[in-house]
Amino acid sequence: MVSIKPSTEQHKTLTFLDVIRFAASYWVRQPLLLTIILVLLLSAALFETYLPSALSSFLGTIREHGDHLLILKQLGIFIGVYTIQAIFFGSAFLIYNSFETTIFKLLMDDAFTHVQRLSEQFFVNTFAGSIISKIARARHQIEIFEDQILVRIFPTLVILIGSIVFLAMRFPLLAVLMIAYLSILIFATSFMVFKVSGPAQGRYADAQDSYSAHLADCISSMTTTKTYAQEKNELSRFYKITEQLRIKNRHAYQLGNTAVLIQNLLLAGMLALMMGGGTWYYFNGLATVENMAYLAFAYTIIQSYIRDVGENIKNILTSSYDLHAVIGLLQEKPEIEDSLRYSSLAIQKGEIIFDQVGFTYPGKKTPIFKNLSVKIRAGERVALIGHSGGGKTSFIRLLQCLYSLQEGHIYIDGQDIASCSRHSLRSSIALVPQDPILFHRTLRENIAYGKPEATLEEVHTAAKQAHIDDFIMRLPEKYETLVGERGIKLSGGERQRIAIARAILANRPILILDEATSSLDSKSELAIQEALHTLTTGRTSIMIAHRLSTILDADRILVFDQGRIVETGTHAELVIKENGIYANLFKLQSGGFISE
Repeated sequence: MVSIKPSTEQHKTLTFLDVIRFAASYWVRQPLLLTIILVLLLSAALFETYLPSALSSFLGTIREHGDHLLILKQLGIFIGVYTIQAIFFGSAFLIYNSFETTIFKLLMDDAFTHVQRLSEQFFVNTFAGSIISKIARARHQIEIFEDQILVRIFPTLVILIGSIVFLAMRFPLLAVLMIAYLSILIFATSFMVFKVSGPAQGRYADAQDSYSAHLADCISSMTTTKTYAQEKNELSRFYKITEQLRIKNRHAYQLGNTAVLIQNLLLAGMLALMMGGGTWYYFNGLATVENMAYLAFAYTIIQSYIRDVGENIKNILTSSYDLHAVIGLLQEKPEIEDSLRYSSLAIQKGEIIFDQVGFTYPGKKTPIFKNLSVKIRAGERVALIGHSGGGKTSFIRLLQCLYSLQEGHIYIDGQDIASCSRHSLRSSIALVPQDPILFHRTLRENIAYGKPEATLEEVHTAAKQAHIDDFIMRLPEKYETLVGERGIKLSGGERQRIAIARAILANRPILILDEATSSLDSKSELAIQEALHTLTTGRTSIMIAHRLSTILDADRILVFDQGRIVETGTHAELVIKENGIYANLFKLQSGGFISE
């Protein structure tokens, strides 16, 4: 059995530039909107930068006792500049709403599409809760990331550069000092965020993934927890995980708040520099009262942006760490590379040939199969039996191309399935698993899953053949009844009959029955044996069974033992074989099951 563990944390090798490139790849998919937004933000920021100068001109006109018309003109310019920048900012945000909601959809669609293309091995080694957490957080975090970059940092840079230019026109020496001080302030803030509080946010993001994975695992296994009365143990484990999450969360907040405190002290220093410098200019007869008003207003604007820089950088870094997870997910190797274009598999008869097949599960040393060769004729009904671990499940997984062979080939109607599209292969196989998983959708949708275009009459017919129609028709909502998550509202036998109805309706040339009647009572099993016999007749059928009574009429029985087919024949041929594995199993059965 392959152990379940979280997938490799690839995002630890990613850099901030990787996240920028990732986000930008979505921004450039809407070039017109992006251009309009940036132009509006640039224009708004330039107008806002001019506001202190407009105020200074207005106050200067009043001080110089200009006429009323001139004063009103300067007042109109000041109010007009403020109004225009407000309109530009507002328009940019209105357009930005459409821009970012489209990005949400694109990212969610890309992530789910990629997950659909990942291999069976990925899902064996990855918690479902972790995948859900990564995708769910990505939708929120890309919003924060692009908000900070596009509508926070970009206007801030324009404001700072513009303010320094206007300051240099009035106070050259003070402008030089401000450039040096701002460099120190931004460097100190960035250092605190990137080197101190940022890594703590990264550790907190990793802890959130682990917490979500554990929570999903516990909730999905709640029936087992209650069955074995392990609520106290599960609560104890959960409390420990939430405590670890709390500690990392607190540590991240403390370091982040420390960075904000340091930044606020530096802002106080900037106020002292600007107003102190302006006062020096005033004492030396180089500045007027309106110049001092200019400095005060300019500081108010600059500090409102600078004050947020630390928070902006922290948010950028926090969101980038969260985006590492979905970037790592999107970097997971798909089952089939995009560069490979496989031809469709054309199945007419359903003949299956395993030719010198060798296979070892990833991460394992002992091979499951070595030089395995077997031919299943078209339309043949073949049963696979043997003790657990003998290779029966691996046989059908390889037939479905859920894993890649290391040696040999598998052919269907003479076509190597490794060189054909997975979609065309799996579209030709119907599977009834031992533990069917249903979607939290209606009974009709679950039965028609293999043939979504099926009519209600076709669904009814398949349900009747699977002996589940009477049960469905007694339900208040009948075929529109929701089955609950994973079909929890149904019994095991009811779920299995739904899966059988699904396979009947799919009507595919190859059928796999993996303990298809294991959850049925004897009466129900007998009721659908005829339907299964009808279903398997004329199509290539592979049946895995521990209950030997269900495969007595198979055309051929293959007995697996440690990855080898050690016996083959009909029931009549194998049951009389002296010291044969099948014969012994048949004798040892109690209640019709293989004794392990």
